[in-house]
Amino acid sequence: MTDQSIYRRFQQSARIHADRIAIRTSSGDLSYSGLESASRDLGRALLALGIERGDRIAIWGVNSAQWTVAALGIQAAGGTLVPIGTRLRGREAEGILNDAGARIVFCDEQFGSFNFVEALLERNIPTLETIVILDGGSASEGKVISLDALRSKAAAVSEEALDQRIAQAAGDDIVDIIFTSGTTGKPKGVPMTSAQSLFACDVQRDEIAFLTPDDIFAVTYPFAHNAGYRAGWQVSVLNGVRVIPVSTFEPTDLLHMIEAEKLTFMPLAPPIAQAIIDHPDRSKIDLSSVRLVATGGTTIPVRQVEELRDVFGAGTVVQTGYGLTETAGSVTTTLPGDAPEIVARTVGRALKSLDVKIVGPDHQELPVGEVGEIAVRGPQVLKGYYKNPEATAAAFTADGFFLTGDAGWVDEHGNYSITDRIKDMYLVGGFNCYPAEIEGMIQGLPGVARVAVIGVDDQRLGQVGRAFIVKSPNADLTEESVIAWCRKEMANYKVPRSVRFIDALPLNATGKVAKVELRAMD
Repeated sequence: MTDQSIYRRFQQSARIHADRIAIRTSSGDLSYSGLESASRDLGRALLALGIERGDRIAIWGVNSAQWTVAALGIQAAGGTLVPIGTRLRGREAEGILNDAGARIVFCDEQFGSFNFVEALLERNIPTLETIVILDGGSASEGKVISLDALRSKAAAVSEEALDQRIAQAAGDDIVDIIFTSGTTGKPKGVPMTSAQSLFACDVQRDEIAFLTPDDIFAVTYPFAHNAGYRAGWQVSVLNGVRVIPVSTFEPTDLLHMIEAEKLTFMPLAPPIAQAIIDHPDRSKIDLSSVRLVATGGTTIPVRQVEELRDVFGAGTVVQTGYGLTETAGSVTTTLPGDAPEIVARTVGRALKSLDVKIVGPDHQELPVGEVGEIAVRGPQVLKGYYKNPEATAAAFTADGFFLTGDAGWVDEHGNYSITDRIKDMYLVGGFNCYPAEIEGMIQGLPGVARVAVIGVDDQRLGQVGRAFIVKSPNADLTEESVIAWCRKEMANYKVPRSVRFIDALPLNATGKVAKVELRAMD
């Protein structure tokens, strides 16, 4: 039987690929043997602090080699990793840390103008004993210590003691708890076992990314989110892939990184993909090493898929898919060879390991082509929210399917389309309106670079649509011209009654439009 310990599986990979580069950063390379050694040092240091199996330890920092070392060190010590997104601020982090009962937080000292350490010290987190600065020097003060100071504690614990802790790891251990974004309410903790995490990583390798040790993977999604963590650096280090952490996005730097590092796999949120397409120096740079571009997370136009294939070469696969924190990653994916229309307008077919269906309000399966809620069941689906029995009870059908909260439909070929979040749907005079469907149509209007649609209150109809549009350069669009175009292209109840032009859509850390921010705009 395959070992179901996440850390022991990493150790196997580290031994096979010992001299290969595991992580490359601007400050130097870390080999697989070096990554294992560094993570073991941190594991021993955590044991010296009294960490027991299952203790929750958080990481709040940007993508970096230290982030990965800390995560592996936590797993070596038998702890449970709690990643926190860097876009969150003190009050939000406080809520997650208190819900998780975290004893330790690894964090950057500062990123931009935001000071993570100060934000933590200002909050009331009774369980928090130690703050470890990932990117700091050797100074220590009170509960705040540097990474070097933590490492120095490893000397008090033998290698044999750590080996004993690693040997105790089991497939049903909770190895991480990722908290949902909280876009529709308070964030909920999603615990994943070691066995589930490994299963999800294997699916990512075999059915989605087709990773081999020859791959060089620039992880542009945040390490604190499933796309950058389990489907990013974790699946990579389990399989001998070279990881390049990307903490900030600058189109010129990313283009030159592709050429210099011979990147093979690029996950790109649609706005980042478009920035590369539009870059004035793009044609001067060799991008031929890229074999797979994964994009998605929001509506993308067919022309962007076609342009990406032109930019990276006809042999490059452009892929979209659909996944959730609650499913440890992907639920569906498009496949190599899919037409641009399939890639842009659907999220592909269900993974082989999952049962997926569309259900109505009574949880009964709906026919092909009919819109309902996407429900999923399988080995990588969460078993229940962390210490939240009420949310758990509401999230599952009687036959064990997880209710995703996403509205969608499936065609006769098994391709799923996401119409929107169930809670983002709005009613116009009694008709259901799904913003993603309307956005997809407006995306076809020349001059529209990006679009997002929300429902706003209306005295006569209950709600009506409002479109937020980012114009393409030199586009000559007005509110009147957009509405007039929509009246020709879609049913009257779907036509937005107002249009707002903005410089950029607000995005969350994984590139999805933050509609809660749009709703706060006038």
